[in-house]
Amino acid sequence: MHLPLADRHLYVLGGPSAHVGFLNCERISERSHIHDWSVEAHYHEGLAQLFVFAKGQVGARLDYAPESITGPAMVWLPALCSHAFEYETGMEGWVITIPTGDLSQLSTEAPYLDHWINRPQLLVGEDHITCLTEAIDITRRIETAHCEALEDQNLALKSLFCLLLVLLNRGLRDNRALQDGNTQRKRYLVHEFQCLVENPATSSHSVAEFAKALSVTSTHLSRTVKAATGRTASEILSDQMLLKAKRMLAFSDQSISDIAFALGFSSPSYFSRFFSARASETPRDFRKRIRSQ
Repeated sequence: MHLPLADRHLYVLGGPSAHVGFLNCERISERSHIHDWSVEAHYHEGLAQLFVFAKGQVGARLDYAPESITGPAMVWLPALCSHAFEYETGMEGWVITIPTGDLSQLSTEAPYLDHWINRPQLLVGEDHITCLTEAIDITRRIETAHCEALEDQNLALKSLFCLLLVLLNRGLRDNRALQDGNTQRKRYLVHEFQCLVENPATSSHSVAEFAKALSVTSTHLSRTVKAATGRTASEILSDQMLLKAKRMLAFSDQSISDIAFALGFSSPSYFSRFFSARASETPRDFRKRIRSQ
């Protein structure tokens, strides 16, 4: 694996001291003649970057993690964060570079940025299309202001850049809310599944039937249960069915055949095979042993 290099001249115009204005804004296409739309792994000392992709495909490695990005998207890269890009030829996008000293001042004024600003971030997807569309419009305004030698240029650039940070912060906050909502829904689904399984009146052995009762697909139910409990839905069903069978064998006088049918088995022999495989003894031997104790 090639170690990332500290960039000095290839991917950004100089180090922090070369940035006499508040920020530097470039179109990715403006320096494509240098990197031929392919940027090797590197990092920047004293400089943070915000990439805004309007459209096109980008293959990226952000802090060594591979990402496939389709614009519109925003990528935040703090100083010293390794990154590499494979751009689609002719794609539309910008890179905004800001010295970390100026960024630290902004963070002091906006402490709510602290939870993400020192780590690479990616904002992409239909859930954020309004936010990303607005970010592209603001970036175009930054590009225009960056070319204007006006007395209030730095104030304009700072204000517009702060708006980009606000949009990114809100998008990341919505991401967390969406993830939290998904987590809550998954926990609720697992809880409802377990309640159905543990219901004494339940005699189904089929994950599909439970999924139908919970208005989800069998695949979704199985994956959710596995992720939450570490066990498959089928394993939980089998364990619960075995527990019910043991209770009925131990505490009721029903025949083994009646217990088999009460638990939803198609035949006593099928029930015996199921029980023996999991309890390592037949239903009859289990009943005899328990009652002798």
